[in-house]
Amino acid sequence: MKAGNIISFDGSRSGGQTVKLREGYQGTINACRQLLVKMLPQRTDALFERLDDVLYALADKAETNQQQTTYFESMRSLRRDREQVESAFNKHVLGRFDRFWTHGPGSVPNDAPDATFASDELGLVESDDLEEGLAVSGMVSKGNNSYYRDLYALDQRFSFLLTGVRIEEDNNPLSPASLAAAFKQSVAGLPVTLAVKLVIYKQFEKEVIGRLGELYDQINATLAKAGIQPEIKPSLRRNPGYASSSAQPYPGGASEGGYYDDEAQSALQAEVFSTLQQLLMQHRPASQPAASVQYVDSMDLLSALSVLQHQHGQSAATDGAVMDANTVRTVLLKSPQIGQQGADSKAIERSDEDTIDVISMLFEFILDDPGLSDAMRALLARLQIPMLKVAILDKAFFSRKDHPARRLLNSMAQAAIGWTEQSGRSGDGLYAHIDSVVSRILSEFDDNLALFDELNEQFAAFMEREQRGAHVAEERAAQVTQGKEALVEAKRHVADEIGRCLTEFDSVPDVVQNLVRDGWNDVLLLIYLRKGQESDEWSEAVALMDRLVWSVMPKPSQSERQELLRAIPELLKGLRAGLGEIAYNQHKMTRAFKSLQARHLACLRGGKLVEAVADEVPSGDVLQPENVMEEIVLETPGAVSQEVEQVPDQFDQQAADLPVGTWLELTQEDESVVRAKLSWRSSVSGNCLFVNRKGMKVADVTQQGLGVWFRSGKAVVLPEAGMPLMDRALTSMVSALSRSGSKKPADEEDKKE
Repeated sequence: MKAGNIISFDGSRSGGQTVKLREGYQGTINACRQLLVKMLPQRTDALFERLDDVLYALADKAETNQQQTTYFESMRSLRRDREQVESAFNKHVLGRFDRFWTHGPGSVPNDAPDATFASDELGLVESDDLEEGLAVSGMVSKGNNSYYRDLYALDQRFSFLLTGVRIEEDNNPLSPASLAAAFKQSVAGLPVTLAVKLVIYKQFEKEVIGRLGELYDQINATLAKAGIQPEIKPSLRRNPGYASSSAQPYPGGASEGGYYDDEAQSALQAEVFSTLQQLLMQHRPASQPAASVQYVDSMDLLSALSVLQHQHGQSAATDGAVMDANTVRTVLLKSPQIGQQGADSKAIERSDEDTIDVISMLFEFILDDPGLSDAMRALLARLQIPMLKVAILDKAFFSRKDHPARRLLNSMAQAAIGWTEQSGRSGDGLYAHIDSVVSRILSEFDDNLALFDELNEQFAAFMEREQRGAHVAEERAAQVTQGKEALVEAKRHVADEIGRCLTEFDSVPDVVQNLVRDGWNDVLLLIYLRKGQESDEWSEAVALMDRLVWSVMPKPSQSERQELLRAIPELLKGLRAGLGEIAYNQHKMTRAFKSLQARHLACLRGGKLVEAVADEVPSGDVLQPENVMEEIVLETPGAVSQEVEQVPDQFDQQAADLPVGTWLELTQEDESVVRAKLSWRSSVSGNCLFVNRKGMKVADVTQQGLGVWFRSGKAVVLPEAGMPLMDRALTSMVSALSRSGSKKPADEEDKKE
């Protein structure tokens, strides 16, 4: 029973667990309680003062009157209910603390939300409960990561006071999980919107969870001064800037900068590690730890990992292997840096075990990622142990998309998408540069995360140089392909215009047909390419061609002959000027004009066309229509000629919808594999240009030919280059664990039957 601030410590039983307090320490526990009583009002006062300012700022920036009204009403509600919330929070926290000493750790349940949601829910969270739950689990995860050594010391000392009862991290009454659960219970009845409640949670994280370091320091010092395991190493926080750096916008909720933040997806990413921890816990068999188990200190664990880093880095260089989580744990527990001296068995802390599991799954995903070639997978696999060390040193590796180690891994993986063995490994190329980065990490990285900032800058500078050259080459390739397509289009238009002109009249003499197809064809083509179809020059050249054909047709009436007589000088002048522009062969032009003159004389005399005159051009110069136009077809490597037009299927649709920038893996005729990016697509014909990572042309193909590639399996779309490797991996891992977790109950039912 509790009298004032004094606790009665009678032993009791809860859930089959005997709770017995060591004699002589009641005063020490009451001293710890007094520190808690002193701290809680200070932090809640700061919380509500800050909330008033934040909500006023949000109301001032609100985009609509409705939003502004919502914030002002929430301010009034919080001012009205502030005393009630503060009183309830203090009561819940102190009640948990008191029950812990009378009923044991089981009286402080882990109230973290269930995070077994599917991967597709990561993109859009519609449930208010889930959003609120993720906000709570996010602050708990950040608090646990920031104060893991303080909490470890508290757990050990509280366990000592309860004569060795095992205390889980979240069952400690002073843990972030316990305080967050108490606060969630205290604000459950507030008449505010979800967006406002998420703002409240964010400020609670900053003003209460983010300020727990001082409380933990004072309570640990009080317990150590009382002789309770004073040998535990002093507190060393992994993220000393928690209060300023850890506050992240909550999923789908409001932030100080606006009503609903555009970075909701990034906020959800921050909850992934916490989600994975809970999912992994569901997949582990239930087991009771040995009574004499001793947990490995994280500093010793990092020392053992440094040794393993050099050993595994060398073996992975040859076989590209990834160590599974069980192997990593076994090797570490056998290492001299950890050892098994003494009677106590050793085990790795749950948080570090979770990190080992997640990093192993991450690198297994890398080895299965089709976006990377085998050689690049082997290179990146060597980073498994260094990245494990990074994640143990700083759990923000999982939540911060701009974490230097995570950014470097993503950058190298993204750059490697277009690399194949044909690109080569030597020299100053991409493979050699990534190999150099990996080697430096393996040889130099101990615990200094600044190394990744340095390597990021160097790799970014290298990629900028590479991309600058690739961009120039890619633009040149696109210009060539666009020019080629423009030429095809121009020749098609010219051929259509010539065909129209010659079919309008019957029996066009060969001399005119040859002059039009052999000479005037190039005149029209040049004008089309230079001036375009809408220009005056094009219209005049087409009209001159029509006039030429008309001029050699029979002229039975006197008026027509008079018109021809007047037209001949301008006609010949225009023909000479046009043919001169294309440097038409003078010998051929002289003979053509001589034959044309005979035709004109026959027409002016009103007689029939004389065939003998029409055939003055040597037969060797007569051009057959089907041989005049050069056939230009865009390349379609490996495509089968389609004699019969097929009904469009899903492969044709895939070709039509393929976005510019997409990478493909192409299997060539000799079975070699190349990787190519869709660099340009014609808005007129849909023809596609593919380039390699150097910007050099790999192929240009018609849209129909691209569909053939997909249908035959010659082309495979690689994973989206715009989505970083880490994001793809973490989302895939959550999805896989969620699916297998959802099947578990059914499997258990089958076993029961």
